[in-house]
Amino acid sequence: MAEKKIILITGNTETLGYFSKELAIYLHEAGAEVFIWDMRRPSESISAFEALQDKEDWVLVTFNFIGLNGEGQFGDGLSTIWETNGIRIISIMVDSPIYYYRQLIRHTAGLSVACIDRYHVAYVRRWHPYIENVYFWPLCGNEPIDDLWLMPGVCTEPPYLDRYMRLPIAERPIDIIFIANYVTRESIYDSIAGAEREYRDFLHDICDQMIRNPSLPLEETLYDRLLSEFPDEEEEAYPEAMFHMLYVDLYVRSYFRSRTVAKLVDAGYTVHCVGQDWDKLELKHPENLVHSGVMMTSADCLRAIERAKISLNVMPHFKAGAHDRVFTSMLAGCVSLTDPSEYLNEVITPWENYAPFTLEEPESVCEAAGRLLRDTEYAQTVADNGCTYASAEFTWKRNAESILDALG
Repeated sequence: MAEKKIILITGNTETLGYFSKELAIYLHEAGAEVFIWDMRRPSESISAFEALQDKEDWVLVTFNFIGLNGEGQFGDGLSTIWETNGIRIISIMVDSPIYYYRQLIRHTAGLSVACIDRYHVAYVRRWHPYIENVYFWPLCGNEPIDDLWLMPGVCTEPPYLDRYMRLPIAERPIDIIFIANYVTRESIYDSIAGAEREYRDFLHDICDQMIRNPSLPLEETLYDRLLSEFPDEEEEAYPEAMFHMLYVDLYVRSYFRSRTVAKLVDAGYTVHCVGQDWDKLELKHPENLVHSGVMMTSADCLRAIERAKISLNVMPHFKAGAHDRVFTSMLAGCVSLTDPSEYLNEVITPWENYAPFTLEEPESVCEAAGRLLRDTEYAQTVADNGCTYASAEFTWKRNAESILDALG
């Protein structure tokens, strides 16, 4: 079998760069040749790329179309260096595909798409059938890695894993941690402030519908409402219309995120929020909220999680997928406290390897947290089960193997 040759991009979004470094470890371990393009060092990256032989044998594995978004170092705006050199591309979308309407309609040569949610797969296959390969690749958990600076070029020394401490639950100083930013209502409203009143009311009605029914998938709900409101519209107009309705995703996501944290804090639980703007959340008992004020690096977030008994996740609109927070928390040896999804219901077991709550029952998150904090021996059992299971099933090693399998 020919050696696989993979190009990864770092130096753009910090979180996605961390994902690429995790992949670099396991792709290299599996025998693949790995090339690092560092967007912070474009001249060196371009020089190293130009020196590659047989460029058509390489495959770009990127996240959220980084390298395909018109960045100057990757092309002239008309075509990319990947297309010019016959390089195949796999773009892993870690958000809803409605965010990437413009990238998906571009008909990029050699493009395959990986989705972290089965509803995302269905959306791409329906609205962008010209993309030949569409994969379901669920997210996995992150592990600490060293701070080795990956030089542009072929990676001869990938980062190495720096294992979690995995302190016993009873010895962890943080009761509940949540790794996420808070987005204020005001900042979300600003995005549609200039729209007509009728359209704003239409969007808010959809938001209300999704808040009343938290299990509704975003993409199907937007399409159904558009079809009901504009039944005579041409089919090809709907994806662009959904792209202009991202407000709904941001609003509903922020609503459930802030409500869940507020429920815990106002019930007397101390919650550490690592992210921006949590000081702006309206609370009855703000003294129970500890916030960092800034979003820390991925490595620092992982070190914070491993000091927590419980790691909270409020699922974005991944109703048939999962956020990496779920599995990262399990790998760190704490209890993952999350609302479920169709996918999670298939792969992990409530109160065996994670702790569940539901968005339909707002108080359930407090009940779950209380049960765990009152009985740390039981919490330890759940955490241990989750850690063992996630270590076997939900790591970047597994995802690296999936990528290599897809390449044949």
